[in-house]
Amino acid sequence: MDQPIKPNNITKPIQLLAAWLAGLLAIDSCFLIAAARLPTGSWEAQALTVASIANVPLFLLAVFLLQTRFRPELQEDLYYSTYISQKTNARVALTKEDAASVALQQRLERLEVQLVTASTRVPRADEDVDLLSLRWGINKNFEDREAIARILSQAGVLGYTLFGSNEKPLHRVVALVPNLQPKIERAVLRLAADAGFKKYSYINEFEELEEQVLLGGYGDETLELTPPPEA
Repeated sequence: MDQPIKPNNITKPIQLLAAWLAGLLAIDSCFLIAAARLPTGSWEAQALTVASIANVPLFLLAVFLLQTRFRPELQEDLYYSTYISQKTNARVALTKEDAASVALQQRLERLEVQLVTASTRVPRADEDVDLLSLRWGINKNFEDREAIARILSQAGVLGYTLFGSNEKPLHRVVALVPNLQPKIERAVLRLAADAGFKKYSYINEFEELEEQVLLGGYGDETLELTPPPEA
């Protein structure tokens, strides 16, 4: 039986980095004190000195790796719990206050992006919809993922990634980033409807996913997708 993830038990990034830094200082101090008490020029003293110096770049390399490759996992508890729910469908336990805070943050970010897009975009009648520049992902648990891939290919999409946990999504949901141009967003939703998707949702910006469109996303905050027009 899966154990629910409790955000209050997840270590915050600042606590983790502080513990690492304290450990680095403690280890280097022990090495240098031991090296100072050994005979000058002995290989033991030299080895301890070199080890204390090498610890610093190794620590910086580890921090750089965490900030680049594992950045979503280092987010605050609320953001990481939403990332887990959207990407892997893992069950996350949230209090009512935390859930309300996440929902409010999502709405504010969505409104902010829509306002910026509406104020800066100049509509053009001859503007082509470029779906090729988007990064697509298809849930690996869909039996018809090959058929979905063919629909993407017919629309001009050259490649996609596979994602998902070991569980199949309960609904056919397409999740997309909220900062797409309205014309491109409509084209994505029409394409998803043609592929049999019934619902859609928006990906939070702090999740920092590689994909911009997830065909088969998880999560409960979804909107109903209108069916495609009959031929």
